[in-house]
Amino acid sequence: MTLRGKRNHIAVLLFLTVFGALLVVATFYDLEISRVMTRFSLKEGEYYTNNVFANFFEAVGMLPSYLLGAFSAISVGWFFYKALSKKALCVIALSLGAVAAVYLLSGAFRDMIFYPMRHMIAKDADAATAAINAMKPTVYLMSYVISVAVIAVALFLTKDLSVDVWRKLTLFALIFFLTELISDAVVSALKNYVDRVRFRAMNSAYGQAVGGFDQYTRWYQVTDHAAAFRATPLVGYTDSFRSFPSGHTECAALSYCLIPLIDLFRVEKRGAKLALWLSPILWTALTAMGRIVAGAHFMSDVLIGGTIPFVLVILFREIFLRRLQDLKEMYPFLTKRKE
Repeated sequence: MTLRGKRNHIAVLLFLTVFGALLVVATFYDLEISRVMTRFSLKEGEYYTNNVFANFFEAVGMLPSYLLGAFSAISVGWFFYKALSKKALCVIALSLGAVAAVYLLSGAFRDMIFYPMRHMIAKDADAATAAINAMKPTVYLMSYVISVAVIAVALFLTKDLSVDVWRKLTLFALIFFLTELISDAVVSALKNYVDRVRFRAMNSAYGQAVGGFDQYTRWYQVTDHAAAFRATPLVGYTDSFRSFPSGHTECAALSYCLIPLIDLFRVEKRGAKLALWLSPILWTALTAMGRIVAGAHFMSDVLIGGTIPFVLVILFREIFLRRLQDLKEMYPFLTKRKE
């Protein structure tokens, strides 16, 4: 086994050890951790918090999903524009990429408006629903206008990049879209199957009236406790029983898709490599903490939600960029058997 193979073994064992330890802690102390972290952000009887940190990351935590999605759409559009020979097909490809980018980016602006609104009018569920519905046409129009302007500027600034650069970024886009597609599907399926009640739902006035924290379950338990919340006033504009796993943290963890850029562009500078590793870790961690402080999720929810995209990114990086080279160096007998 090569030195690199040994390092890879250590990296895998370290990841499994840290993840396993955190999962064990979360399994036995989920509720206690949430109680400590919501002590100054969520009063008894409340569903929504006014904590600035929690609300900020609720509004912007999912930005990596939107921004990298829009960037990937532009990358694919530019690649086909520069690679195809027929002018009409070139224009169609770039137009489709731009439209997809506008659609994805507009979602980010809507999140940054609607999420804070829910907290500002949280005292009256009917008033909040009415206000959000009344604002929707204006917010949708604004989000698309701003997105069109941003994407137009992005297209102008990137028009001189070579087809080789776009070819590499198209591979980046493939990794991103596969990661997002699979992680979204897994998180959605688990939410629908587990039906774990959120901490803030049990903390709310209605939640206390139907059993409060007696409705608490561990992350691996599937119960019918959510049935008590399905017909509540809370569900008019929330999903109070979809705690596990955290969708916000999953979207934040899509920032791990920045890591393959190291291989695509052969980044050698240590500072740049460190930035491409640490910035996703930091953003995902802050978003995860914000979700716990908000009472929206437990530690196990954000741990699983943030780990799914990370594992997928590392897997696709190994398949598409490294051609299983790391795996072969960890297990040399695979290469020998093939020979």
